[in-house]
Order: sequence, then structure tokens, then C-alpha cells
Amino acid sequence: MTAMGALLTAIGLVAALVARVGVAAAARGGGVAGHLARLLTMIALLLALRLIGLAQPSAVVVAATMVVAAWLPLVTLRLAEEMVRRHAPRIVKLVALTGAGAFSLLAIIFQLVWAGPALIALALFQATVVVATLLHLWAQRGSVSLAERHAVDMLALAFALALPLLATDFAWAFPDLPFRGGPFAALVFVLACSLLAGVASRPLRLLTDVLMLAGAGALVALAVDLTGGSAPLASALAATASAAAALVLLAERFADTPSRGEGLLGPIARAAPDEAAILAAHPLLANAVMVTAEALSDLPEDLVIALAARPVVTATRDPANETLTGAARELLARYGASHLLRLSPAPSLRFLAISGGALDEARLTRELTIVARLLERIP
Repeated sequence: MTAMGALLTAIGLVAALVARVGVAAAARGGGVAGHLARLLTMIALLLALRLIGLAQPSAVVVAATMVVAAWLPLVTLRLAEEMVRRHAPRIVKLVALTGAGAFSLLAIIFQLVWAGPALIALALFQATVVVATLLHLWAQRGSVSLAERHAVDMLALAFALALPLLATDFAWAFPDLPFRGGPFAALVFVLACSLLAGVASRPLRLLTDVLMLAGAGALVALAVDLTGGSAPLASALAATASAAAALVLLAERFADTPSRGEGLLGPIARAAPDEAAILAAHPLLANAVMVTAEALSDLPEDLVIALAARPVVTATRDPANETLTGAARELLARYGASHLLRLSPAPSLRFLAISGGALDEARLTRELTIVARLLERIP
């Protein structure tokens, strides 16, 4: 059982590291990718500590593991807030922060890491914050663009699938399991990250991945059963096969990031120097919605003028003008967009409503700004 747990934990650790490296470039721009990178780092650290604890148990390693586990819910909540660009209720944030600090004190100062009440409280704390995070994602999903909404739904599904798997890590609640589900929870989450980093952030894709992994494990279990192997052996090999399949899938996806990471500028650089060719050069622009001045006639003229002064409009908060921020967010929500690209200024004002993904918003904003400046100079 210890050997199997160590193997699954090692596979989960490698998967988390692959995902962390895969989002590293996007994380340098901050935003969703930055918070995602922090969460992947925490997951990798937790799995590494568990692996060390299996190889060489010590009170220090166990205490460190509990500290990391205590801060994971808060880091997860911050990622959710960034994805929907809305703060969670204050009480949820206070519970997440207070719980992280309290359990860190329990682990470091009082070393109550194996005390039954402390572990039960930790499990309840983690479950409470994750459920609150899911509710926050669901409540605010309508405030982001369509592509971002797909990403939010997929991440929420990943959390929902991971939660029961994480529950099996508490041996006092499930004492007879042949192996724990924590590594599989990590694998489900990093699979979601691999889709988030690509162009298909949809819940159905994640479900397809999970079914593929389950199918790989079932085939191995069937093969062992047909050859007369024991049930424990079939279970162990099936779990290993599922985890290994997830790792191969992740490695293949993140190895393809150079081809996916070209962004807008490469295709646009190869396009003819006219507006129609530039807008057709990349699917993100070709599938966008044209917004004319007539479509903005219900907004106050001063707000339209202020929005038109920006080459790219996003939902980023402007502390100096909350009214303008609200107008931008309302307009983006109206078209299910993450960005409005200015094609031409007033009086023939035109925007392009673009629905970009959640992971690399900062880079997309920079590239769209370059595109807007380029279009301005085309006669």
C-alpha cells in the first residue's frame, strides 16, 4: 500500500510540475495565469512533502504538509476570484485566511498534526472553502465573456471532481482503501489546466479526459482479471495505468505550447496590410462581433467618448472612474466579450467584441493593443 501510494504520488507530482512549467510563460504576465501558477506550485509542494513523508516519516514533514494543505483553499479562492474578476464575500475570505493561519499554528507550534479533532476540522475547513469557491464561480459566471465562462465552468467541474477524491486522503474517514485519491485529484486539476492553457476550455473536454483515464484503468484491470491476477493486483495496476495515461496526455499537451503560443501577432504579420486581411488572419478576430456607434446609443455620450479613447477596452477596474469601469463591464457582458478592440474612432466609431480565454489575458490585451495601433495606420 505504501509503495502504491508513493508511485501514484510521484506521478501526480511530475504531472503538477509539467503543468507548472507549461503555464510559466503566461504566469509572468500575472492575472489568472499567475494565480494558477501559485496553486500548481502549492499542489506540487504538497505532493512532494507527502512523498518525502512516505519515504522518511518525521514530525517536521507532517507539520509542513499540514501547513501547505491549510493554505491551499485560500490560494484556490484567489484563483476563482481572478477568473470571474469579482471578490468573494468577505466572510468567505475571512474564513479562508483565518483557517489557514489557525491550522498553521496547530501544525507548527502545537504539533497537533495527528490529533483526530484537528484533522476532522481541517477536512471540514477545506470542504467549506472549496464549496464556497464553487458557489462564487457559479454566481459570477455570467459576468465574464463566453470563452472565460467555459473556462470557469471547467475549473468548477475540476474542483467538484477533485473534492471527493481529496476526502479519501483522510484515513480516519476511509481506513480500508487500498490507495488514496489525492494524487488523482491533482491529476484532474492539472488536466483542467492543460485545457485552460489551450483553446478548448470546455467542461465536456475535461469529462472526456476523465473517462479516457477511467477507460485505460478498466482495460488494464480486465486484462489482469483475464490472466488470473488477484483483485488487489488488478486494482493497483489499473490505478497506475490511469495515472500514467494522465501524465502522458499532459506531457503531450504542454509540449505543444510553442505552436499554440504564437498568439495573434504571428498570423497578423503574415497577413496582407489591410483591415479585412488582418481581421481574417486569426480565428479570435474572425469570429468576433462588430459593434457600431449605433449599438452604443443607449450609453451616455461622455461614457462612449471615454471608451472610444481606449484602443482596447477590458473589464479591468479603473479606480479613478468607477462609472467607466461599470460601463465597460456592462458592454462586455452584453456581447459576451473579454475585450473590445477599437477599429476606428469617432465619429464612425467601431469596436470588435472579442471573446478571449482566461489564462493569458494580459498578453492578449497587449497584442490587441498592437493590432489596434496597426489598424489605425491603415488608410
